[in-house]
Amino acid sequence: MAKKKKKPAAPTIKGRLVRDKRINISLNESEYNLLMRFYSECKITNKSKFLRDTIMKTVWEKMIDNSIALFSKDEMK
Repeated sequence: MAKKKKKPAAPTIKGRLVRDKRINISLNESEYNLLMRFYSECKITNKSKFLRDTIMKTVWEKMIDNSIALFSKDEMK
C-alpha cells in the first residue's frame, strides 16, 4: 500500500512565512525625493517593512469597506 503524500507546508524561517515574491515600482524623481525625505525625517530604517505595512493596511481597509454587510453604514449609525 502506497503512503499518502503530504502537502508541502508554506516555507518558514523561525515560525515566520518567507517573503519570496517581489513587486517592483517605479517613481519619478520628485516622488522618490519625497519618499527619501520622509524616511529621514521619520527615522525609518526598514524601508521595505514600512512600504509593505502601509500598502497592506490600505488594501485591508478597502477590502473591509467593500465587503458585503448585513446593514448599511447609515443604519449602523
